[in-house]
Amino acid sequence: MIQICRAEDGESFQLNATLRDIEGRGSLEHFLHQEIGVDQDAILAYLSDGTRLRTDNVRELVGAQDQTIYVFNKHYLDIEFPEVLRELRVEPPLQLPIEEALSATPPYKPSHLAAQYLRDAHVYLDYVTHTLATLHRQHEAIRITCSSLDFNTLDITDVFDGIAVTAARDLARQASLLTFVDADLDIINRVEVHVEFLSPTMRKAIEGGEKPRMLGTYVARDRMKLVADGCSRIHNNLRIQFSESEKAVRRLTAGAEVVRSTVTNDH
Repeated sequence: MIQICRAEDGESFQLNATLRDIEGRGSLEHFLHQEIGVDQDAILAYLSDGTRLRTDNVRELVGAQDQTIYVFNKHYLDIEFPEVLRELRVEPPLQLPIEEALSATPPYKPSHLAAQYLRDAHVYLDYVTHTLATLHRQHEAIRITCSSLDFNTLDITDVFDGIAVTAARDLARQASLLTFVDADLDIINRVEVHVEFLSPTMRKAIEGGEKPRMLGTYVARDRMKLVADGCSRIHNNLRIQFSESEKAVRRLTAGAEVVRSTVTNDH
């Protein structure tokens, strides 16, 4: 027996189905679409322990602590919040006033009046009980998504923190090298190349009285400046991208904290 909870409205579906039935439909998403009506491309499925359930790992359902699948609809992430509220609004099953219901078939006895009140009371009780159950399931679905958000946020920040240290160090090193390009080009004009590194012809020329060769002799300053300018543009782009990545991670962390705080305070 598999229980499917549709998180958007808390409705629960009890299915006499097995893993083989799911695999027989071709994919988990197709199975869920057929059973509860959520579009395949909009399905996010989770187990009760927060494990993301997909077609490629659907066999984890067998070893799950229960056989409940929580299905979330990504459609509601792509539309404005007021529109979400309008789509998910639930109207209570209001009954006609007792007097109107009885006046349609006069005369009526007190016992008829009591029976009508009792019937309406049962209708409302069933509705309230059902609504409470859907709220409990929605609460559990929120807990699962909040935990999943925390775990994924932690994974992302851990990976980014490891990358950020190296990236910041490399960017600082690049900035330092680019800052001293002109000074380095001046210095190499004063660095003499040892004759052992020169060709025999050049060596003889120097021995014959020609000026020693400097390292700058073999470096085209204008060309190196063009290379440095290109490197500077790439460095600036990388620095901007790194800064944007830092901001994105901070926004993610802050957003996750807001969600966690909201869920905690509201529940």
